Amino acid sequence: MEITVIYDNSPGEMGWKSGWGWSVLLGRDLLFDTGSDPEEFMENLRKAVAPSSVKEMVVSHGHWDHTAGLFPLVRQSPGIKVYVGEGFSHKFEEELKRKGAEVIRGNGWREIRPGIWIGPELPGPVPEQFLVVEGRERVLLVGGCSHPGIEKFAELTGEKFQKPVVIMGGFHLFSAPEEKIRRVAETLKAAGVVMALPAHCSGERTLEIFGEYFPVKGTGSGLRLELP
Repeated sequence: MEITVIYDNSPGEMGWKSGWGWSVLLGRDLLFDTGSDPEEFMENLRKAVAPSSVKEMVVSHGHWDHTAGLFPLVRQSPGIKVYVGEGFSHKFEEELKRKGAEVIRGNGWREIRPGIWIGPELPGPVPEQFLVVEGRERVLLVGGCSHPGIEKFAELTGEKFQKPVVIMGGFHLFSAPEEKIRRVAETLKAAGVVMALPAHCSGERTLEIFGEYFPVKGTGSGLRLELP
């Protein structure tokens, strides 16, 4: 499966817009989050696929930098299925329904397609869920901001799938002290993480420190990769 970064803090490919936010396309018709700028998000999405071809999307959590493109996407793809966690705003849900989306609320492990799972929404000041794609040899964990802790997401993923884990997304460590970043890296390695693609709110220092524990690759709007 091809994974395309639609929106990130930094540009990965010439001509792609970037800004504070996060969005990833899985294959050709499954989206995870929608960035922070509706116009830039839609412009980037059109570089990858026709917006009307996106049939399902997963929202990690309700913050603006992950949901700003939802309404224009729903207008372009009426009837789209939007998967949210139990902690997602009911007011936001009703507005999405009014605009034509089918909103599916839930928690716990949910297999929405063969080999593609939504991970449990973990509680906290910001409840958040994540996405897991099961490959032949390893699994890809895609997070939004990982407010409850990317290490908690990784531990749950490693326990369930019993395969090496690649983590990708915002890890919310941009303002964390070095000792915390190291503790997180050690926990991730113990959980079976073999590679990281820090993005969005992860922080440059996180890339440097994580690189001491496992391979690290930067991301950016327009980046494409294949899950082995």
